[in-house]
Amino acid sequence: MSGDHKEYLLVTEYFHPDTASTGQLMTDLAVGLHERGLDLSVYTGQPNYHSGANERQPTHSTHEGVPVRRIRAPQVRQSSIVRRLMNWALFTTWMTALLLFERVDRERELIFVTCPPFMSAAMWFVCTVRGWEYTYIAYDLYPDEPVELGYLQKSGVVHQLWEMFDRKAFQDAKHVVALGPVMKSRISAKGGQSFDTDKVKIIHNWEDEEFITPMAKSDNWFSKEHGLEDTFTVLYSGNIATFHDLETLVKAAAELDDADIQFLIIGEGDNKERIIDLAEELGVRGDTVRFLPYQPWEDLPYSLTAADVSVVAVKEGFEGIVVSSKLYTAMAAGQPVFVISQPNDDEAQLIERFDAGVNVKQGAVEDAATALERWQQNPDLVEKQGQNARQAFEANFVKDIAIDEYYQMLSGTEQIQMEAN
Repeated sequence: MSGDHKEYLLVTEYFHPDTASTGQLMTDLAVGLHERGLDLSVYTGQPNYHSGANERQPTHSTHEGVPVRRIRAPQVRQSSIVRRLMNWALFTTWMTALLLFERVDRERELIFVTCPPFMSAAMWFVCTVRGWEYTYIAYDLYPDEPVELGYLQKSGVVHQLWEMFDRKAFQDAKHVVALGPVMKSRISAKGGQSFDTDKVKIIHNWEDEEFITPMAKSDNWFSKEHGLEDTFTVLYSGNIATFHDLETLVKAAAELDDADIQFLIIGEGDNKERIIDLAEELGVRGDTVRFLPYQPWEDLPYSLTAADVSVVAVKEGFEGIVVSSKLYTAMAAGQPVFVISQPNDDEAQLIERFDAGVNVKQGAVEDAATALERWQQNPDLVEKQGQNARQAFEANFVKDIAIDEYYQMLSGTEQIQMEAN
């Protein structure tokens, strides 16, 4: 049945005006699919992340032509893991109940993203009961992530049950979206021997190529305001979570304390205090390593382009479990990308493929310091790899490319094209 005869429903915890990266991406996806003619609505909750948390939204509204329904589940500001767990449990339970008992007049197909972590099991259950098809978008893999973080015992009862439900969710999905080849391999293994790996499609995340564009520091008010204009600057901007290895970055900063390199870490997260304490302990907080809170949405085109090099950091053990959306933003900014990850990670492979930066392993402090010092002393290399990053971004990771791939997959035009060829 074509997309004109059914209703598509995108279920996501985050949506405009939430400024979490998932909210931005899901907003882009919904609007883009609507513009391409897909009959799509969004079911979401009240904003509770970053600046969007201050704006209470109506239960029913429209965003750029897309109908949006917000459930009434109470939400609290996400300032700790306990608060997040509460939000996740409330959102998932409320959304599951709504979808199970809501009266529906047309055929419905669900699209959901792995946020909250329990969403895949819940949506699999809903769709099994109601006989709906669904698309599973894997932004993170669960329960792999809490196991790697030490929150969940591997092979324990909860882990085994969670794995069982997630395996069923993969097996019964109409489509599964992975963010890279390493993630696809993990999903294929999780799906079991009978799993049809052909249903897993790699669709990379994206950045808005018109919102984030390369900018000379001499033309950037943010660079001037923060004294970055004449100093070689290394930037990390985003969530400071436990699975983002900023320890290696701060230790490398200590090695380069006398090298006139400025490190700027922008953002918030569970691991921020630990990183600040490490910088204090190494004596580099302040002059060498500076910390700023999340910047307003309208300032991001300036804050994200205020540096010479952008950092993407993924903790060892998370290969294929997550693919950092910061990678695409850094490439859009036209800066070399300093990837701290295992060399077989999706982020590292992309940077190597396009000669758009450097990858060092977690904990390789001397290698990190050497790479950063090489950039500082070689402006031509910075310019070349920055240009490579932007060119690769424009050719592969802009919004329209990704949303076209989603549309072709969901509407069936991709299969029609394959059969015609």
